[in-house]
Amino acid sequence: MTPAQTRAQTQAHRPYSASWVTRSVFSNWFGLTANLLIAFFLSPFVVHRLGDAAYGIWALVLQLTGYMGVADVSLRSALVRFVSRLRAQQDNKGLSELMSSTLLLYLACAGICLIGGGLLAILALPHLHIPSHLIADARITLLVATLILATDFAFATFQGCLAGLSRWDLRNLVAVAVLLLRSVLTVAVLLANHGLVALAFVQLFASLLGHVAEVYIVRWQLPDLRLSLRAFKKRLMRPVLSHSFNSFLIALGVGVNYEVDAIVIAVFLPISQVTYYVIGFNLVKYLRTLINASSMIVAPLASHLEAEGDPQGISRLFYTGNKYVLLLAYLGCAALLCLGTDFIHVWMGEDYARHAHAVILLLTLGLFFSFTENIGAHMLFGLSKHRVNVWCTGSEALLNLAVSILLVRRFGIYGVAAGTTLAAILVRGWFFPQACLKLLNLRWKEYLRTAFAPTLVPTLAFAAGALMVRYLLPALNYKALFLAAMGVFLFWIPALALFGLNLEERRQLARIVTSRLPAFAPDGKRAVAVAASEGGK
Repeated sequence: MTPAQTRAQTQAHRPYSASWVTRSVFSNWFGLTANLLIAFFLSPFVVHRLGDAAYGIWALVLQLTGYMGVADVSLRSALVRFVSRLRAQQDNKGLSELMSSTLLLYLACAGICLIGGGLLAILALPHLHIPSHLIADARITLLVATLILATDFAFATFQGCLAGLSRWDLRNLVAVAVLLLRSVLTVAVLLANHGLVALAFVQLFASLLGHVAEVYIVRWQLPDLRLSLRAFKKRLMRPVLSHSFNSFLIALGVGVNYEVDAIVIAVFLPISQVTYYVIGFNLVKYLRTLINASSMIVAPLASHLEAEGDPQGISRLFYTGNKYVLLLAYLGCAALLCLGTDFIHVWMGEDYARHAHAVILLLTLGLFFSFTENIGAHMLFGLSKHRVNVWCTGSEALLNLAVSILLVRRFGIYGVAAGTTLAAILVRGWFFPQACLKLLNLRWKEYLRTAFAPTLVPTLAFAAGALMVRYLLPALNYKALFLAAMGVFLFWIPALALFGLNLEERRQLARIVTSRLPAFAPDGKRAVAVAASEGGK
């Protein structure tokens, strides 16, 4: 057995440790933080360079192509589950057959995607409120964006494999490198007075480089992997397709819930209104992405625990994961409600803040309720019990779309936000959590006591502190906004320590701090003294 095979075998049987969870979460946070920082500096530049109408077209194109990507999401979620399972079972042959088969399916999806993009460019764009002088650029941009999505399909097997191997660190490293390259090229082409089309080609070039890097990393992680387009196995793909079909329906519903808003606005309102809506929507989207990046690691972990026959471990994962995710999620919700509009005012300008204020309030209210099911949804994916999520997501999507269309004519972009929020409260805040607890054979009272209740006092403390600091120190610039945010944590941290963490968690946190800071350990003073005396010799 080669050293690479020995290392792979050892990693396949290694239990998921606290250090692995920490590394995975912080890796995802690192990738998301990079995206947030780039968006923070780049978004105002791109909006002002392109203009409200052209930027609205760019956002609309991303929404349209996003719907064609739902098959990618569904197959990739199935790939994550079965790669993790085969890896735990050390079935290298089955892993090679799985990846070969999904690669063939993805190539078929890429071809369908190209056809769909061409039809959208020809048939759909003329019926939207796009200025006539921008129609040609919008069509080319949509076609290039479709080509980007097709390449994403072609290489998605490798990205899904990295997630199934739980190598979020390597996956995020590639994503950040691609992000930096794309950002530099975006600035260059816009400074050179190029527009939408050049921006789309920049995205395509950077995306291709990232995919090549992912292929190399997978080959390095799986030296025994053998790919062949002739190795399609129907018996192996039957459970994968069954899992992915449900995932496909879920992804389609999620697309309606969170990505249809811009299309509804473009159909009924001027295209510039898309830009005003997206500015506020993006803040909410970034928070949702942060929470998703923190919780997605539980899908392969749940699959691994199921393979080991550990139902108690699955229960602990649900309760503990929900508690930590909700602590973070509700902190973000409080920050958006209290400081989100001030941030947009400083970031983009008064006009954008005025339009985005109600959008942020409405969408954040919906997030508050929908976050209660975040961990549960990922765990059901990992356990292949996510059929109930299909019905809930479909119901939410239909309700959202119907209410948004009903309200958009009278209330504009605020009616669209209200439709999204109402659907989230009814379905994600009430029906789905009940169904999830029933499927996992868990109790409401235990969930409320261990996961939900500890988040209330820290969240209220943060909100009260934010409102008080905001009153005493108006956020008129970045410095004041930063000081206000830092001051608020003086309220949140004590509330978190006293009410958010139990005694054992506080002790564990203290041990972590003292182990990282030797001077504060029990023998720290003696160790520092010895080091100083030895240094003086």
